[in-house]
Amino acid sequence: MELRRKKDAAMMRLSPLLRSITLACSLLTLGVIVVNAWTLHMDWQRTVRSTEERAIDLSVAQARQAEDTFLQIELSLREVQRVIQSQPGTDIDVAEVNNIMRTLQSRLPQLEDMFYFDSQGRWIASSLTEMPKGNNNADREYFIFHQHNLRSSVHVGPALRSRSSGRYVIPVSLRINDDYGGFKGVLLATISIDYFRHYYDNFVIGPQDLLVLMLADSTVLYARPLPDSYIGKNLSSSPLFHQLLANAERGSGQWKAELDGEKRIFGFVSSSRYPVVVTAGFDTKRLFLEWMQSRVQGVLLSLVLLVGIILLWIFIRNEARRSLRYQLELTHLRDELTAANQSLKSLANADGLTGLANRRYFDQFLKKSLLHARSSGGPVSLILFDIDYFKRYNDTYGHVSGDECLQQVAQILKTFAQRRTDIAARYGGEEFAIVLADTSARDALTVALSVVETVRQWAIPHVSTGLTTGCVTLSAGVAATEAGEGPEHAESLIKRADDALYRTKHEGRNGASL
Repeated sequence: MELRRKKDAAMMRLSPLLRSITLACSLLTLGVIVVNAWTLHMDWQRTVRSTEERAIDLSVAQARQAEDTFLQIELSLREVQRVIQSQPGTDIDVAEVNNIMRTLQSRLPQLEDMFYFDSQGRWIASSLTEMPKGNNNADREYFIFHQHNLRSSVHVGPALRSRSSGRYVIPVSLRINDDYGGFKGVLLATISIDYFRHYYDNFVIGPQDLLVLMLADSTVLYARPLPDSYIGKNLSSSPLFHQLLANAERGSGQWKAELDGEKRIFGFVSSSRYPVVVTAGFDTKRLFLEWMQSRVQGVLLSLVLLVGIILLWIFIRNEARRSLRYQLELTHLRDELTAANQSLKSLANADGLTGLANRRYFDQFLKKSLLHARSSGGPVSLILFDIDYFKRYNDTYGHVSGDECLQQVAQILKTFAQRRTDIAARYGGEEFAIVLADTSARDALTVALSVVETVRQWAIPHVSTGLTTGCVTLSAGVAATEAGEGPEHAESLIKRADDALYRTKHEGRNGASL
């Protein structure tokens, strides 16, 4: 600073240089104007990028809330489905089903009502305290869908007005099959739109900012702050659906909203588990006005800084610090998102109850093992396990004890799949699987028998078992790859193991077959 003051004093003393200084100041003024214009442009671009990141973060929060909401509903539907399908024939214990539905309704704030309709659409059971007479839901979209689709996953339909409450609800439904796999009816749970409305109201956003929950087919389920008349609107012409979602499950961009024609900066996330898409949009006009208001002081200060090089360099230094601060914030945000993505990936591959690999990860792992086996020439063995008379166990001890039983069996299975090339997984319900790489069928049979024996030695009480052991037992089926088999033979390997498991059950259970 002292050196600069000395230089200024020397320049003032050198009068022949005044004209040169005037020319230099003119050029400097022009340069400062250009630099400031460019700086403002880049700052606006940073603001846009930062807003896009905020929009993505907000969309991620919306997506997680939606997935958690639908997951809890799906688990409730599965629980009622097990009860209904465990009762043979067309008659069910309506009182029992009603009580279960009401219990689940009391636990979940998002659950408006639950219903069971028979194959003709008649109301059979519900969580309502008083069942209306003569109602029929055979005309509903979800009912027609399940009549013509055999899939076992839940169906999330477009929002509609409930015939029982008159409020907007989101229907989540499951197909119920009879003993022969035919259409027996539909199990329905409804989620109140108000549940999402209350959640979205927690976010502090501008009056023209937009939060939208949609089906994957672009049908609006709820949009804040728009009125309910927008529910059900189709947004298929939006760039989100015919461009962006085709390339990525999450991202950001700027476009005019199909709902009201206003241009916004959007972030979007498509759920990998359920057919829903969420977006968060920030009003571009409001954002620009706020940005301009926040920059007025800086612009005025820049005009003042034109009187001297020293103040100009201070301004540039402050801009650099501000830029670094923005970059550091973006870097931290990127690292947090990366860590969150890794955590979600781990959760997506694990069964929530037992901690074992879930069915989705099991299928991927088996195909990878078969691909490696084809190149290495080594065998891959698959063991399928089934807890003997597990339905009786649940009927005797209850579903909570049943879950604890599944966890104990899973703990045992983990000890037999310690290598990095092996995996223990929950195959479905009370069924489990172990994949053993570089293991022959005979060796796998030995492992299967050891697992069966270990479970028997744990002596988990099971008074209603059909066996004389009086404790929980396993049946196992073993199969190994044959020469030349690869990933495309995964289903064949599973079928052979399943056939072996069936033989074990046919021969008296509590054992293993090859």
